[in-house]
Amino acid sequence: MALVVNPQGLQQALDLVKQTQFRLNTIWVANRPTPEAEEQFIATQGLAAFAAWHLAIDTDADPDTKSRYALPFGDFRSVHQSAVKKIHREAEQNEQGDIAQAAEEILDLFDRFNAC
Repeated sequence: MALVVNPQGLQQALDLVKQTQFRLNTIWVANRPTPEAEEQFIATQGLAAFAAWHLAIDTDADPDTKSRYALPFGDFRSVHQSAVKKIHREAEQNEQGDIAQAAEEILDLFDRFNAC
Protein backbone atom coordinates (compact mmCIF):
# COMPACT_ATOMS: atom_id res chain seq x y z
CA MET A 1 0.00 0.00 0.00
CA ALA A 2 1.53 3.26 -1.16
CA LEU A 3 -0.30 6.19 0.40
CA VAL A 4 -0.13 9.78 -0.79
CA VAL A 5 -2.13 12.81 0.32
CA ASN A 6 -5.49 13.19 -1.36
CA PRO A 7 -5.67 16.94 -2.15
CA GLN A 8 -9.45 16.77 -2.65
CA GLY A 9 -9.89 15.16 0.76
CA LEU A 10 -7.60 17.65 2.47
CA GLN A 11 -9.46 20.58 0.94
CA GLN A 12 -12.83 19.13 1.89
CA ALA A 13 -11.73 18.61 5.50
CA LEU A 14 -10.42 22.18 5.75
CA ASP A 15 -13.56 23.60 4.16
CA LEU A 16 -15.84 21.63 6.48
CA VAL A 17 -13.96 22.76 9.58
CA LYS A 18 -14.20 26.37 8.38
CA GLN A 19 -17.95 25.84 7.93
CA THR A 20 -18.15 24.40 11.48
CA GLN A 21 -19.23 21.02 10.15
CA PHE A 22 -17.18 19.04 12.65
CA ARG A 23 -17.49 16.97 15.77
CA LEU A 24 -15.23 17.17 18.78
CA ASN A 25 -14.59 14.58 21.47
CA THR A 26 -16.04 11.63 19.58
CA ILE A 27 -14.78 8.08 19.62
CA TRP A 28 -13.82 7.47 16.00
CA VAL A 29 -14.24 3.68 16.03
CA ALA A 30 -17.84 4.18 17.16
CA ASN A 31 -18.57 6.87 14.55
CA ARG A 32 -16.67 5.60 11.53
CA PRO A 33 -18.98 4.68 8.65
CA THR A 34 -19.65 0.97 8.28
CA PRO A 35 -18.88 -0.81 5.01
CA GLU A 36 -22.63 -0.83 4.33
CA ALA A 37 -22.85 2.93 4.88
CA GLU A 38 -19.90 3.41 2.54
CA GLU A 39 -21.58 1.34 -0.18
CA GLN A 40 -24.83 3.26 0.23
CA PHE A 41 -22.99 6.59 0.04
CA ILE A 42 -21.18 5.53 -3.13
CA ALA A 43 -24.47 4.32 -4.65
CA THR A 44 -26.17 7.66 -4.02
CA GLN A 45 -23.31 10.18 -4.26
CA GLY A 46 -20.68 8.45 -6.40
CA LEU A 47 -17.07 7.42 -5.96
CA ALA A 48 -15.73 10.97 -6.37
CA ALA A 49 -17.82 12.19 -3.42
CA PHE A 50 -16.65 9.16 -1.40
CA ALA A 51 -13.03 10.01 -2.25
CA ALA A 52 -13.43 13.50 -0.81
CA TRP A 53 -13.94 11.99 2.67
CA HIS A 54 -10.46 10.42 2.71
CA LEU A 55 -7.11 12.04 3.44
CA ALA A 56 -5.07 9.56 1.40
CA ILE A 57 -4.99 7.74 -1.91
CA ASP A 58 -3.54 4.25 -2.23
CA THR A 59 -1.66 4.50 -5.51
CA ASP A 60 -1.38 0.70 -5.70
CA ALA A 61 -5.17 0.20 -5.70
CA ASP A 62 -7.49 0.20 -8.71
CA PRO A 63 -8.63 3.80 -9.36
CA ASP A 64 -12.25 2.76 -9.85
CA THR A 65 -12.70 1.12 -6.44
CA LYS A 66 -13.33 2.35 -2.93
CA SER A 67 -10.12 0.62 -1.80
CA ARG A 68 -8.27 3.38 -3.67
CA TYR A 69 -9.15 5.78 -0.83
CA ALA A 70 -7.69 5.51 2.66
CA LEU A 71 -7.77 7.31 5.98
CA PRO A 72 -11.36 8.49 6.30
CA PHE A 73 -11.84 11.57 8.47
CA GLY A 74 -15.60 11.91 8.69
CA ASP A 75 -19.01 10.31 8.67
CA PHE A 76 -20.22 11.82 5.35
CA ARG A 77 -21.69 14.76 7.29
CA SER A 78 -18.95 16.09 9.57
CA VAL A 79 -15.21 15.94 10.10
CA HIS A 80 -14.35 14.11 13.32
CA GLN A 81 -11.41 15.57 15.18
CA SER A 82 -10.75 12.13 16.68
CA ALA A 83 -10.34 10.65 13.18
CA VAL A 84 -7.85 13.35 12.19
CA LYS A 85 -5.89 12.83 15.42
CA LYS A 86 -5.75 9.09 14.70
CA ILE A 87 -4.56 9.73 11.15
CA HIS A 88 -1.89 12.12 12.42
CA ARG A 89 -0.66 9.73 15.09
CA GLU A 90 -0.48 6.74 12.72
CA ALA A 91 1.16 8.76 9.94
CA GLU A 92 3.89 9.89 12.33
CA GLN A 93 4.42 6.31 13.54
CA ASN A 94 4.65 5.07 9.94
CA GLU A 95 6.91 7.94 8.87
CA GLN A 96 4.39 9.23 6.33
CA GLY A 97 5.46 12.84 6.61
CA ASP A 98 3.17 14.31 3.96
CA ILE A 99 0.09 12.67 5.45
CA ALA A 100 1.10 13.70 8.97
CA GLN A 101 1.57 17.27 7.75
CA ALA A 102 -1.86 17.29 6.06
CA ALA A 103 -3.51 16.00 9.24
CA GLU A 104 -1.62 18.60 11.26
CA GLU A 105 -2.94 21.33 8.97
CA ILE A 106 -6.50 20.23 9.76
CA LEU A 107 -5.75 19.95 13.49
CA ASP A 108 -4.22 23.44 13.48
CA LEU A 109 -7.43 24.78 11.98
CA PHE A 110 -9.41 23.04 14.73
CA ASP A 111 -7.13 24.68 17.30
CA ARG A 112 -7.52 28.14 15.76
CA PHE A 113 -11.26 27.74 15.55
CA ASN A 114 -11.52 26.59 19.16
CA ALA A 115 -9.29 29.42 20.40
CA CYS A 116 -11.90 32.03 19.44
